[in-house]
Amino acid sequence: MIQVPFLRALATALLLLLMLALSPLAQAQQADTSLAESLTTRLDRIEAALNRDSLVENDFTGLREELQQVVEEASNKKDELQPTLTEDRARLEALKPEETEEGDTANPESATLKERRSDLEDQVAALDAEVKLLTANSVRATQMLNKITLARQQRFTEQLFNRSSSLLNPNLWLDGLTGLQVTGNAMSFLVSDWASFLSSKAAGQIWQIVGMILLIAFLIAGPLRNLLFNGVSRLARLETPNALQRSLHAAWSIFVYTFVPFLILFAVLLILKNAELVPPRVNEFINKLGYVILSISLGYGLVRVLTAPTKPQYRLLNLTTSSAHKLFGVAIVLLIITGIDLTFRETQQLLFTPIETTILISGVSAVLVAVLIWLAMRITLGDLEQDDDDQEDGMTSTPSVSADVSASNFLPGFISVFKPLVWLASVSIILSIILGYVSLGTFLAEQMLRIFVILALLGVFTALLDNFFAEGLDVSNPRVRKGAHSIGIPLRAVNQIGVLLNGLLRILLYIAAALLIFAPWGVQSTDFLSSMRRAIFSVEIGDLTISPIAILGALAVFFIALVLVRSVQRWMERSLLPATNLDTGLKNSIQTSVGYIGFIVAAMLAFSYMGLDLSNIALVAGALSVGIGFGLQSIVNNFVSGLILLVERPIKTGDWVVVGEHQGFVQKISVRATKIETFDRATVILPNSELISNRVMNWMHNGAMGRIVVPVGVSYDADPEQVREILKRVANESPLVASYPEPDVYFLNFGDSSLDFDVRCYVHDVLTSLVTSSELRFEIFKALKEAGIEIPYPQRDVHIRSVSSPNLDKQLALSPDEAQETREPAAPRQDEVDLPGASQGVDEGPGQNA
Repeated sequence: MIQVPFLRALATALLLLLMLALSPLAQAQQADTSLAESLTTRLDRIEAALNRDSLVENDFTGLREELQQVVEEASNKKDELQPTLTEDRARLEALKPEETEEGDTANPESATLKERRSDLEDQVAALDAEVKLLTANSVRATQMLNKITLARQQRFTEQLFNRSSSLLNPNLWLDGLTGLQVTGNAMSFLVSDWASFLSSKAAGQIWQIVGMILLIAFLIAGPLRNLLFNGVSRLARLETPNALQRSLHAAWSIFVYTFVPFLILFAVLLILKNAELVPPRVNEFINKLGYVILSISLGYGLVRVLTAPTKPQYRLLNLTTSSAHKLFGVAIVLLIITGIDLTFRETQQLLFTPIETTILISGVSAVLVAVLIWLAMRITLGDLEQDDDDQEDGMTSTPSVSADVSASNFLPGFISVFKPLVWLASVSIILSIILGYVSLGTFLAEQMLRIFVILALLGVFTALLDNFFAEGLDVSNPRVRKGAHSIGIPLRAVNQIGVLLNGLLRILLYIAAALLIFAPWGVQSTDFLSSMRRAIFSVEIGDLTISPIAILGALAVFFIALVLVRSVQRWMERSLLPATNLDTGLKNSIQTSVGYIGFIVAAMLAFSYMGLDLSNIALVAGALSVGIGFGLQSIVNNFVSGLILLVERPIKTGDWVVVGEHQGFVQKISVRATKIETFDRATVILPNSELISNRVMNWMHNGAMGRIVVPVGVSYDADPEQVREILKRVANESPLVASYPEPDVYFLNFGDSSLDFDVRCYVHDVLTSLVTSSELRFEIFKALKEAGIEIPYPQRDVHIRSVSSPNLDKQLALSPDEAQETREPAAPRQDEVDLPGASQGVDEGPGQNA
């Protein structure tokens, strides 16, 4: 018999196993349901931190990153729960009982149905509450982000307009120069401390380390630098480089000039760190010095490739050699001043630099930067102004480089707009420094220099893109043609792809430049990227959520479906329909109808992919009805007329139709209009509504058979019976004339000059009517000739009435002009006309010659 303790132990074990098995699911459900609450807790903590007054820039940055993470988590969870909530609501709607007009339940419900509906209601309520809490957290986080932005802007403005001593204050100069001695002493203490540290750590190896550092610096600055430049040696030694070669050389040179000095500093620091010879304060000083060296090296490389004082063929700015040398010298002085200012500002706290010294150096540097930038602008625009003056005076300036080279150099014409802006900024900087707003003046000077560097880099790389896609993807290049053929791209598409890629890369460069320019003004790249991400993935307008990514996906689905529909249409056109006995017009109608149905199916698939509720299309239809009432009547009229043409088929593709003054063959019946190709190979595009509302003659509506009429006129001397037999025999013997109905010959009239007959016969194909008429005329003429029957000319009898005059002999002796002047004309009868020198009666008679 099983003991009770054993049963209890077994039950306890089973219960533990069940709890362990269900614990992950319970934890997952608890995690799901508590996500909104955890986000609320995090937001409460962040809001409490924002209320503190001691926040610095790094604190704001950390809080922004955490808030953006909260927004992203809430959005992701909401997107995850929303489909489930929609499905549960649909199921709950299906389980609702039917109600009568009085509001009572139509049929009794089972307990199972009620229980299931109750569970669904609870589930929908829980999910709806979770989604609403997540939405509220997202909105709250966004509001706090805006609050941080406003706080940063307010603090930035306060710091910018914080007034200090004026640069004209003598006390500032005394205190600032005294502070220089303090900074120098701090620097000497730092060097002496480092020397003592080196002597204590590596007294016997100091010269070996120094020698290794010098050797590495020599190798990097000498052979490695030359090797890097020799990597583009062919580009660097061309006499007349093209635009692409010049742009490639400029981009590579900027890279080498920028990173070689920084690489030397990095190698020295790496050696010293591996030998554990860098104290913390020295390490911090070298890191700050590295930022200064990197900035100055970038500026030097940029100035070097823009001016190219010793290589005018590689000069990117369209300047004379004299102006290039002047601009290069001004830029070097500007870089030296900027380097000194950056060094003092970066090492201010490390070297215990007094605030008066920082204000003095920053103020003087800002004034010098403003003056030098204004001077550089004058030098840059001097050649443009000189060229304009020479052109106005009728003179021709002598360029410093060849015309081919200068044509591809860049100096945008709109850069002259910057001249008044630079002048205004320079005056503002100097006035700010004089009035004591050193922070404002320093900031303006720094931003002006920063903007010029960014715009110069933007110009270099946009020129590189333009030249690369213009010359690197030139289809006349055999390598480009070979590459295009190898990957299956048509040659005409190569330039189009290049233009598209160039445009996309240009947009990215412009965005990067804008972010770099506006970053010091409070515009953060993280804000921009977050806004772009929200704009791309979901845009909420009230209760409507629009996802551009979903729209792009729906467009892709739509176009793929259209491609499949076009494939089916081509298969029907080439394989299926030719195997049937249907006429051409019906085949075209079937093919067009398949295209319309496929278009509707593709649109429905696209709507389904976007998750669009098709019931909402009623709203769109209502809006369209208003549009139709105002401006879309003709479009809808033509569309409906096109459907009528396809269904009733009064005309078909290939029919010979006459519409007003136009006639020809129907080429295509589209949604809005019908194309008709005339016999002169011109295309007439007629709206479908005109074909429905106006008179249209279709020669081929009931079939291809048609009737032709050939009129024939014979002399009055001919025997009509003989003529009828000849004409009928010719028509019956023609292979182009249908045997049934039989040809007929009709004696129509006694004409003015002939006996008029008509040969009326049918042809199997109305398109051959002109050829058949021509062949019948040839045969009729031949048969009448053989029978001796004459086809008369149009005839007219002229009777000359004799005139008696005593001066007739004199008048006959005169010239016609003199006789006309001296003659007294007699009054003619109604059937008479005057001729020079005589009166003539005109009587028309059939078959009689005068």
